[in-house]
Amino acid sequence: MTMTDEELATVLKSCKLRIGIDDDTQDNLLNDLIKDATDRVLAYVNQDGKVASELPTAVIWVIKDVTVKMFNRIGDEGKTASGEGNVSNTWADIDLSQYADALDPYRKSSMRRRPGMWFI
Repeated sequence: MTMTDEELATVLKSCKLRIGIDDDTQDNLLNDLIKDATDRVLAYVNQDGKVASELPTAVIWVIKDVTVKMFNRIGDEGKTASGEGNVSNTWADIDLSQYADALDPYRKSSMRRRPGMWFI
């Protein structure tokens, strides 16, 4: 996805706010995660073989959400749960199918998920 510099700055600022970062020491990492999240979203949208290189701004929230989840998993990649003392964490896989309702309308194929039954 080609985000303008302004859109990228807005996504970065929003992700930092959600994570609780108020300086720029991790901007390179966050920008890399934003790119990865964008690539994942585009791969999901393009899974039917039709290629869309840009996503509408209506789904940028998905990129923010995935970026924050990826950031929060740093250091705990591959784990499903962790605990220390009375504190425990559980992580779900970062699976874009949970965003299907938002992303499916932008898939460029008649084969996208539709409600109802299919007979073959």
